[in-house]
Amino acid sequence: DLGYLHYPEAHRPLDRWYLDWTTRRHTRLAAHLIADSQATCADLIRTYQADPARITVVYPGRDESLARVEDPATIAAVKIRYGITGDYLLYLGTLQPRKNLIRLVEAFSNIKNQASNKYPASDLQLPTSNLQLVLAGQKGWLCADLFARVESLGLSDHVVFTGYVTDDDKAALLSGATALVYPSLYEGFGLPVLEAMACGVPVLTSNVSSLPEVAGEAALLVDPLDTDAIAAGMARLI
Repeated sequence: DLGYLHYPEAHRPLDRWYLDWTTRRHTRLAAHLIADSQATCADLIRTYQADPARITVVYPGRDESLARVEDPATIAAVKIRYGITGDYLLYLGTLQPRKNLIRLVEAFSNIKNQASNKYPASDLQLPTSNLQLVLAGQKGWLCADLFARVESLGLSDHVVFTGYVTDDDKAALLSGATALVYPSLYEGFGLPVLEAMACGVPVLTSNVSSLPEVAGEAALLVDPLDTDAIAAGMARLI
């Protein structure tokens, strides 16, 4: 994807240079280009003047073995393995700035604290006192601010960092979630959205880049720059 152009501050300078240089070079030299979404195709044409006749959009698929886990014992075992103790909202992916996780944590804090009475407990079917936000994925670049924000909001006991999740655990972790929350600032495709849907899990995601294209009308779309909108979407899915 071309997220490094849309959100350069979410990438290290050397990474931005390398991604721009290689993409520009390959766009010029390749006999044909495969884009993983119409959004990425449009970015290639607009930014690198790629010839539309040399681009084919091919959507990624998913592991066909990935499906909803119905066995409560299997889900309970995965929750124990990753330190999850209650109902949870799940983010799945690398921990890095483009994934918009600081706003997600702030929105979760609003839900927990029922900020300004916007999300009263009577409107939520799950007890928010036991609700956790599970951030599942390995650490990426520039993620120190995320951990600091969790600490400053007093959410250390309510936000679970699982680290890398194995393929064997992914289906059960998704299936046990109240919803997948994926308010990324930019995606070339957004595979976790597809994976959550394969497991029958409600999805909140962003109304930008490829995500509306991938989710269609089967997800709740929000403005990823609006923390209140993310929180309201989370409350609605809960």
